[in-house]
Amino acid sequence: MKRQTPKPIHNVFNDGYLTYGRTETVRSDSGKKLGELFNSSGSLAFQLMNAREEDISFANTMNTSLDLKVRTPLPPSLVKENKSDLKVRIDRLEYDVITVDEDSNKRFLYFYLQQIGGFDPQEEETLMRTFASGDTDE
Repeated sequence: MKRQTPKPIHNVFNDGYLTYGRTETVRSDSGKKLGELFNSSGSLAFQLMNAREEDISFANTMNTSLDLKVRTPLPPSLVKENKSDLKVRIDRLEYDVITVDEDSNKRFLYFYLQQIGGFDPQEEETLMRTFASGDTDE
């Protein structure tokens, strides 16, 4: 008799945490672009996933490159929200969301991410303080 491996009781999201949100352009009083601020909407634990060949092909058809694929639990706040215009931050790297898929049971989200660069929290804090103080005219 062949022994069967038991199915996992729960899913493990122990590869880290991502922060998702949108960016807002900060402008001076004269309209000059000063920078962009990341407005966080929440954080999710994630599990790194292997990108399949069809995932890579899909990203290529959209003229993007698939740098990272992660799976997260589906939070209620993202059920009816447009997820494709989100930005994701993991550690000190920022990613554009290429697309987001839900599983058939609507329990998990699969984020397909393209790296757009890093960010400096101190620089962002300085920009936020400048914007909050109203000292935006140069």
